[in-house]
Amino acid sequence: MKKLILLLLIFRGALALEPFLELEGEYRLQNYEENRWYYKSIGGLKHWGEDYYTELSLIGEEGEDPEVAFYTGYLEYYAGDLTLSGGRQRISWGHGFIFNLSDVFNEIDIEDPGSESRGVDSLRVRYSLREMSRLEFVGFKTDEKDENFAGRYTFLWEDYEFMVNYFNTVEISPVSGMEEKVERYVLEVKGDMVIGVWGQLSYAEFEEDDIYTLVLGGDYNFDIYGKNLYTAIEGIVSEETSGVYLTYRLRIDEAYEFYQGYIFTQGRRYINSTLSYTYNDYVTLELAYNYYHEFGQLGYETEDGEELRHEVVLRSKIYL
Repeated sequence: MKKLILLLLIFRGALALEPFLELEGEYRLQNYEENRWYYKSIGGLKHWGEDYYTELSLIGEEGEDPEVAFYTGYLEYYAGDLTLSGGRQRISWGHGFIFNLSDVFNEIDIEDPGSESRGVDSLRVRYSLREMSRLEFVGFKTDEKDENFAGRYTFLWEDYEFMVNYFNTVEISPVSGMEEKVERYVLEVKGDMVIGVWGQLSYAEFEEDDIYTLVLGGDYNFDIYGKNLYTAIEGIVSEETSGVYLTYRLRIDEAYEFYQGYIFTQGRRYINSTLSYTYNDYVTLELAYNYYHEFGQLGYETEDGEELRHEVVLRSKIYL
C-alpha cells in the first residue's frame, strides 16, 4: 500500500495526473459463529485532456483470495458526436436494481445493488444522431466467452426514454442451469407517471429454449417532516422465474441514513438492513444485518461450507 501511494504521488508530480484512492475494511459475523475479515484498496490516476479522458487503477484485496489486479485502465477519445473508448472500463446499461436484464457487464451485488463494479475488457463506440438519440456498440470479454457483443439504440418520445438492445453473450440458462450461448433482445422504457417507472421486455434465444421475460419497476420520493424517504419496487416474471424487490432509504439527517432491501423469489428470501453514518466527505461507516433463506444454492455459504443464514457486518470506507 505504501508503494502504491508513493507511485501515485510521483506520477502526479511528473505528469500532472490526478490520483484517487479508496480504502474499505469490513468485518462479518456469519451465522453468529464465524468471523470473516475483508480489506480492499483501489488506487489510480486519471487525466482529462482537451479531447480525451484516461484512467488507470489497481485493486488490492485481502480476504479468502488475496490479490492485486487491474481495476480500470482505458482511454476515451471524443471527436464531435463520436466517442471511442478501449481498455478495462466500467460500463453499466439499463435501469433498475436487482432484475436489470440489460446490465450484462456487471455482477449485481444484492447487498448494495448500486455499488461500483470492476471494469470489463472492452471496445466501445458511441455516436449521437440528434438531440438525446444515440447508437452504442460494445465488444467485450468475460470469463465465459472472449467475444461478446452488445448494441443499443436510445431515443426520446413524449418525455419517455426508449432503449432497443441486442446482446450476444453466454448466460446460465434458467431451464438447464448450464452456461449456454444466448442472443437476447431487450426493449426498455423509462419515464415519469407521477411516480418514476421503468420496464424491460426481453426475448432470449438460448441453445435449447426461447424465453420471454418482463421486468417492471417504480420509485417515488416522499417528504416526511422535512426528511427524504425514497421508495422503490421492482418485479420480474417469466415462464421459469418470478420475483419481487422492495427497498426504501430514509435520510435521517446530513450524517445518518437508514436503508432496507427485500428480495422474494422462488421460495428464497433476503433482507438487508443498513445504518450508514457519513463523518465527512471522505469517511463513511456502516452497520448492517443480512438475513438469507435458501440462498445456499446460489453460493452464499460460510467459510466452512455451511449455508449462510444470518450476517452482521461492520464496514468503513475512506475516499481520498
